[in-house]
Amino acid sequence: TMLFPILILILFTLFVGFLGIPFNHDVDILTKWLTPSINLLHKNSNNSMDWYEFCKDAVFSVSIASFGIFIAFFLYKPLYSSFQNLDLINSFVKMGPKRIFSDKIKNAIYDWSYKRGYIDAFYETFFTVGIRKLSEFAHFFDRRIIDAIPNGVGLMSFFVAEVIKSVGGGRISSYLFFYFSYVSIFFINLLLFESLIFKFNLSLIFNLIFL
Repeated sequence: TMLFPILILILFTLFVGFLGIPFNHDVDILTKWLTPSINLLHKNSNNSMDWYEFCKDAVFSVSIASFGIFIAFFLYKPLYSSFQNLDLINSFVKMGPKRIFSDKIKNAIYDWSYKRGYIDAFYETFFTVGIRKLSEFAHFFDRRIIDAIPNGVGLMSFFVAEVIKSVGGGRISSYLFFYFSYVSIFFINLLLFESLIFKFNLSLIFNLIFL
């Protein structure tokens, strides 16, 4: 249950107000705690305090603490639990659309707090999954395209050599014709592939910037 942690927080919160009290008086500890931080007889004393500054600095923190107390009371201290011996009041509190609506709000706040504001789900969706998909695409591109280029060149050279060897008529002009033909085809394919890679990189950069 939340009762013991709340009691511990309350216990330490009770002594927070003692911080900031001037300890320049030569008295015992209890007297120092009971000494006010404003001197009513000497307004210009070093121990005097500006109540406007104090209230201005305290409003924000006190508001946050009050809001947290309200949420904790709303989640862990339902209204009907204070009237356990009053069956008539409990019957009115537990019934009705207001009770159902408050339960929905309470469950929504509890789920949001239990799941840490869905920060983990957001991180998993937009960072972990995105980086994993990008790495899978890079792995596929490296294995299927980058590594396939030298393999394709080697395979094509093998077939070209086999064709030239099978032709083997001793005519140097035929050899040169086949050689330059395949070299031309290779460079044309290489230029087409580089243009395709360039267009793909442009589209990928465009998607990363504008999406």
